[in-house]
Amino acid sequence: MYASNDVRGVHLEMTTRCNARCPMCPRNLSGGRTTDHLPLAELTLDDIKRALPEDFVRQLRWLYMCGNYGDAIAARDTLEVFEYLRRANTGLKLRLITNGGGRDAAWWKKLAGVVNHCTFSVDGLEDTNHLYRRGVDWRRLMTSIESFLAAGGKADWDFLVFKHNEHQVERARELSRALGFSTFNVKRTSRFLQAGRPVDSMPVLDENGRLDYLLEMPTDEAMHNAAFGDFKSAAAAGQTYGDYLRTTQVDCKVLKNAQIYISGEGHVFPCCWTAKLYDQPARDGEAWRFVERLPRGLADLDAKIRPIQEIIDGPYFQSVVPATWPVDAPDRKAVSICTRACGVRDAIRGQLIAEKAPTPPK
Repeated sequence: MYASNDVRGVHLEMTTRCNARCPMCPRNLSGGRTTDHLPLAELTLDDIKRALPEDFVRQLRWLYMCGNYGDAIAARDTLEVFEYLRRANTGLKLRLITNGGGRDAAWWKKLAGVVNHCTFSVDGLEDTNHLYRRGVDWRRLMTSIESFLAAGGKADWDFLVFKHNEHQVERARELSRALGFSTFNVKRTSRFLQAGRPVDSMPVLDENGRLDYLLEMPTDEAMHNAAFGDFKSAAAAGQTYGDYLRTTQVDCKVLKNAQIYISGEGHVFPCCWTAKLYDQPARDGEAWRFVERLPRGLADLDAKIRPIQEIIDGPYFQSVVPATWPVDAPDRKAVSICTRACGVRDAIRGQLIAEKAPTPPK
């Protein structure tokens, strides 16, 4: 892969903690209780200074905070970390991706003076946003958005479309204009794809594991993920998902822009997909098969105790992960993380419909 001095971007997860319980998020059981095998971890300012020393920060062009399992607003030192990064590299493009349902107005006003951009994930209006962003209070969310924008911050609105909110897309777009968002992004979630087959609905559970309601795919097929049709056609032609994973070419996204991912525990990976250790009960998922090939396991990827340059220039990045990319690689059958995330049928790229919010009238 790339060498450490080539890295230009960082995807940083500050914590595995979150104020929300989104049903498709692997940190909880279908919107219910938090999974037992997820470690509740958080990076401090001191951790970040060790993991991302100033000389490394100065070579970066961009850094954004978003997580596999947590939201950065739930971490104590998030604002202070952004301030440290800004001091270390005044030209660094800083961005936060968040559900917005935390912190007070003063915090958001300070953030607006530090970051270049914020993406608020808001999936509906007051009567529907909580059906996916469970635990996010609408009034608190609006306080966050209004405080950030009023202080001069620039922001995008990301809107995941489901059956229960598809009728609100236009109203949400107009609200984004009124509030002052730069962009309104309609997103067609990839998470209705299960083992290579789109499903029509997924259960939402309460804290006791009982069915609360269903998340359903939009009725408008234009709002279905663009890659779903490819998977359906392949299945109809008799190609199994396993066949696809074994034969598809890997087109690594982070290789192109020399990006790394730092988890909420401080471990360094090429991307958030290789960092998905806790989507299944501990140590039996595919991501662990990469880690277990290292002499000290996760300790060899821990930027709190090991220089980040050594990690990136070490075997995990340079041999363990890329060795699974060739179609004839022996590991193709056992480890399919890269083929699922960066194969020809790309459900990740198939999510987004980006739309510029209308310019407010003068």
